[in-house]
Amino acid sequence: MWHRLYWLFACIGLMTVSASFIAGFRYDPSAPVGNYLFNTLLYLAFITIHMIMTLPAFKRAVYGSSSGTPLERRIYITVSIITWVGVYWLHKPLPGFGFVSPEWLQFFGLCVVLLCMFAFFEYANFDMMEGFIGMPGTDMSHSTDSVAPLLQEGSYASVRHPMYRALTLLTFSSLMIHSHAGQLFFAAIVSLSFILFIPFEEKMLLRARGEEYEIYMSKTTWRLFRNIW
Repeated sequence: MWHRLYWLFACIGLMTVSASFIAGFRYDPSAPVGNYLFNTLLYLAFITIHMIMTLPAFKRAVYGSSSGTPLERRIYITVSIITWVGVYWLHKPLPGFGFVSPEWLQFFGLCVVLLCMFAFFEYANFDMMEGFIGMPGTDMSHSTDSVAPLLQEGSYASVRHPMYRALTLLTFSSLMIHSHAGQLFFAAIVSLSFILFIPFEEKMLLRARGEEYEIYMSKTTWRLFRNIW
């Protein structure tokens, strides 16, 4: 029963980032400018925890191995969900520009956000999701370590980090739904944090997979957007 409850918690939890951008972040033109600092520190606390838990040294110190395991993945998923919900719950309204988008633009923006969400979960089905969230008895997926197959087909043949590309497009597409400074702030800070994480993640991939990832990098030269970076 506990396994099924975790599966439900994790699968719903994976939707919380997309749901946050669809529901929108807080905006108030009369809010104090100091709220930008508060929200920045709040998000930095979230992303720092997120990044530390991905480090091989942290995994080795806590779990006895730098390789990803289903237990490590379950704890990571749980902490990530709780801390992200904390960010969304605690963030303060931000001042700045703001206007109400016409209904047709909001509708179009929602369609684009859902398309980006679909792209983020490319190849996803319930069996793959169980590997992604570390369900007991499943094979790990989307791991920097060599325990999981290296994805090289579909969008992964075009750029090396299509999930981050989809996330970036999702966050900025949400501005068509919520056209204000609060939404732009979180679109920018979330996207920037994952973009900056890419070089560190690739170092971990090279360390874990060696020549296999070097060959992949030589074939797939773009990280996020073709002909840009």
